[in-house]
Amino acid sequence: MSRNFDQAWEALVAHFGAEQVNGITSSRRQFGAHLLPDLQATVVAEIGSVASVLLGVHQIYDQLPLTISSLLVRQGQYTISVTPLQYQDMDVGEAEPFAALNNGLWLFHVEQRPVAVLLSHYTKYGEGTFAQVELATLPDPASLGFARGFLAAVQSAGANSTLYRGKVLSFEFGSDYSGMKAAMQVHKLPFIPREAVILETATMARLDRHVFEFDRHRDALKRLGQSTRKGLLLYGPPGTGKTHVIRYIASNLPERTTVLITAEEVVYLDRYMLLARTLQPSIVVLEDVDLVGRSREGMNSPKTEVLLNRLLNEMDGLHDDADVLFILTTNRPEEIEEALASRPGRVDEAIEIANPDAACRTRLVSLYGDAIDFKEGAIDAVVTRSEGASAAFIKEMVRRLAQATIAAGTGNRITVATVESVLGEAVGSRNRIGRRIVGLASGAPERAGKQAPPFDGCCDDL
Repeated sequence: MSRNFDQAWEALVAHFGAEQVNGITSSRRQFGAHLLPDLQATVVAEIGSVASVLLGVHQIYDQLPLTISSLLVRQGQYTISVTPLQYQDMDVGEAEPFAALNNGLWLFHVEQRPVAVLLSHYTKYGEGTFAQVELATLPDPASLGFARGFLAAVQSAGANSTLYRGKVLSFEFGSDYSGMKAAMQVHKLPFIPREAVILETATMARLDRHVFEFDRHRDALKRLGQSTRKGLLLYGPPGTGKTHVIRYIASNLPERTTVLITAEEVVYLDRYMLLARTLQPSIVVLEDVDLVGRSREGMNSPKTEVLLNRLLNEMDGLHDDADVLFILTTNRPEEIEEALASRPGRVDEAIEIANPDAACRTRLVSLYGDAIDFKEGAIDAVVTRSEGASAAFIKEMVRRLAQATIAAGTGNRITVATVESVLGEAVGSRNRIGRRIVGLASGAPERAGKQAPPFDGCCDDL
């Protein structure tokens, strides 16, 4: 095929032959748009060293999927033009983005039999963007056999994505106010070492046992006929570091793909769970689960119960050998529906991420104030003044102390007097909202941890 073409139908007629083009047969497979890099890489690999021609094709409307049939329209407003190849950079979590082809038509021969492959995408309002691969051949047995093998490879690439494995993923709303779902986001989380997680010794031991030891032993568990799916609930008041703990877990289990879900996105749970199953071993994180999984008695909308049932069904629908770790978080454990919180197999263990005790507050001050010179008694003063406060409060107070010493021109030195001045203002505030912002209870300082669900700690001695 040596000459240029203006219209897609001209290229297809020249490739298959004028007498045979109307007898071609085609089949296509559809996927989420985030799999476009995997699909493109597979198409290129399957074509391999075969001589081929790659053409760009124009898409008249994003909402109108391109098909081999539509490319064969020969007149009228829906005639598809041949265009230059267009690419878009897609983040796949690597140093360089993937150059994904918008719409491409490959024309080649396999043992002198003509084949056409169309890679394209389209948008479905309210649901997002989808990618598709369509292959067209003549209807002889050999050509149809090649088509089956080719599409099986494409289907496998969609079901076993390799480009996103071991990364942190989420779907987010677009920024153009259209209400459409944006393409999948790949989050670049920094590695969080163990010493950067300041929790009580018993809490760290439970995380080790129920997360890291469990992950290390999952192959042995399978050999013993045990389930490798697990559900954890992290609970505690705001600002204690539940999200930080999740980042610590995700960054220290690099073989697992982490799928992030916010409560408002549970409506798209089937999409997330398909991704989690595809990229096993995986972690599914659902933050603020009480917004969806609240007690049925406290629900104020039938839609909320529908979302709860969808969550329960997805967690139940996984086979015991599924390598999926659910991590749910909440500030209000007492409001979670019993069918979720008290049912092993959905949530197997609850771990309280509480406000830090004195020892943890001391470590937090040292962590956040690593570049600050605390004079004798200054750290103790911070710890004493912050009784009952959250980790977020400690971080903010260290920043205020740093600002105070900069403003005073005393270098990086913090004295007890500086601590009394800065923390005294925050702790002594009569403004209830102000105290809540910095992480203190509105009344007298006290341990702010919520009451644990009834199964908490039931299996610690096993």
